[in-house]
This record gives sequence, C-alpha cells and structure tokens, in this order.
Amino acid sequence: ALLAGMIAPGTWLRTPEPPRDFRRLATATAIAFESTRTGPFTLAGAWEMTGHRKQFGGFSALVTLDGDRFLAGSDTGRRLVFERPDRSTLPGVLERFGDDQASRKEGRDLESLAIDPASGTVWGGYEFRKSIIRFHADLRVDEEVSPPLMRDWGGNSGAEALVRFADGRFLVIEERPLRWRESRHVALLFATDPIEDAEPESVRVDIPGGYRPVDATPLEDGRALILLRRLALGIPPGFETAIAVIDIDRRTADGRIPARLLAEFGTAIPQDNYEGMTITDDADGRHVWLISDDNFMALQRTLLLKLRWDQREKARKATRAPFDPA
Repeated sequence: ALLAGMIAPGTWLRTPEPPRDFRRLATATAIAFESTRTGPFTLAGAWEMTGHRKQFGGFSALVTLDGDRFLAGSDTGRRLVFERPDRSTLPGVLERFGDDQASRKEGRDLESLAIDPASGTVWGGYEFRKSIIRFHADLRVDEEVSPPLMRDWGGNSGAEALVRFADGRFLVIEERPLRWRESRHVALLFATDPIEDAEPESVRVDIPGGYRPVDATPLEDGRALILLRRLALGIPPGFETAIAVIDIDRRTADGRIPARLLAEFGTAIPQDNYEGMTITDDADGRHVWLISDDNFMALQRTLLLKLRWDQREKARKATRAPFDPA
C-alpha cells in the first residue's frame, strides 16, 4: 500500500509540457564573386544562406534592426533574425512571424517590412490578406488593418513594397501594374501609421523598363530606394534586378511619382530572385543589402549581397575585378 501511494502521484502530478520550439538555425557562407561596379554600386560581399530544409527560404522582405542585425520575412510566415555576416559568424534564428498563423499560405504570405528605428516597431505587408500588420519591438502581433483601397489589389501581387519614412509617412506599392506592360503601379501614401490613418492617399508610382517593384527602403527627405525585378526569358527562365530612387514629394504634372533608375545589374551580380533590400550606414560608407527568394526550388538559392553605394557617382557601365572571400 505504501509503495502504491508513493507511485500513484506520478500518474497525475506531471511537469507542464514545455512550449514547442519552432526556431531553426541558419548559417551564412561566403561565396566567391567578382567585385563588379554597376552605376554607383559596387558588389562588396556575397553569401549563401542555408537552414532547415523544409522551412528555410522564401524571403521577400528585409530590414535593419540595428547596425549589426537584420530581420528577413518570408512568404511562408516566418522570420529570420541574423547578424551581419561581414561582422559575425553567429547563426541566425528562424521562427514563426507573429502569434496568429493561418494554416494556409494565403494567410501568411508576408511580402514587405518596414521599421521605426527609434521604437523598434515593425510593420508587415501581407499579399493575400491585403492587409498591414503592426508588430511590437519584440515582434509580437499588435494590430492589423485592411485598407479599403487595397481590396482590389492582386492576390499574388499586393503590398509588395512597404516603406516608412523618417517623418512618419508610409508608402505601400502594389507589384502588379495598372495594365499589362504598363509602367504605372497603384500605391497608398499614409500620413502616419497605417493602423491609425484610415484615409490614405491613392497615388501612382511610375516604374520604368518593364520592371516591377518588390521592396523599398527609406532614404532622407521623402526619398526611397525601390528594388525592381523583371522576368528574363530563357532556359531556364531567370530574373533581372535593378534599383531605382523615388521622391514622394516630387511628382509629375499629372500627379505620378516617377522612379529613376540608378542601376540595372544584368549579370553583374549573381542572378537570382532578389526580393528584399535594406541599407546600413557604416564607418566606411553606405551599403545596400539584397536578399533573394529561392521559392523553395532547387535551382535557386538564398543569397545575401552587400553593395557599396557611392552616392557621388552617376550611372555607368559595369566593370569587373576578381575577388575571392577566401
């Protein structure tokens, strides 16, 4: 009886089951590249990022958390926080983005990110949901808004680029043009936080060269860099990448916001599906970082590029000088 009494509590007194850990580690490995100059940009670093076979990849947005860390968001609703690979060899951490994770891709297709550097607050643009979600600095979900003017945006092309300017304004751009092979793209300009501004201004952003906007990052005085992508036909088909600049306070006579091309990279950088872009201001100058979306396909990779931006230089043809990170 004594032995039974000692054993019995074990059948109902149990340590609570720990919460499931969805985090996965990711690594960045330097790859050889040619130090190529395209317009004002010089390729200064290249890494291939790898992680959990089934969960790692699909990155479509990138922001700088601080001078040494990045936050990438994927179209499967995951986030990757990682150290700058040019300064650290620590692995990145991959985990779910937010608490409310819909089971279907339509509910978690994150396509764009914006951040307030002062508070750490993050905003995410969701494609199929046609909404913008605000996250706390610790990346917990705060609030969500579905602007009525985004209802007609494409289910596979909405909220592709989202940028927060230093004065508190926001711009979100639809990837799909107004008409096939047209340069105008619908965008919303918010006077303040999209969660708070119920009446954003509908504007048009003019993207040249048949490119489509896939990400944006803020500059000074109402300007922003726009990352552009264009399908390159071939066997297999590929992607062409370009970077343009816009100024939301300078519009054409009919109210359009023109994008001015700074560089068309062609084969001057490792070709892939670059969908995320951010900027760091470092002791040795300003750098633009690009991350690619591998679409979870074997033929594509998750690449991270570091481009040195010489803002004094005008566009020019690419020149190459061999460089090996080893």
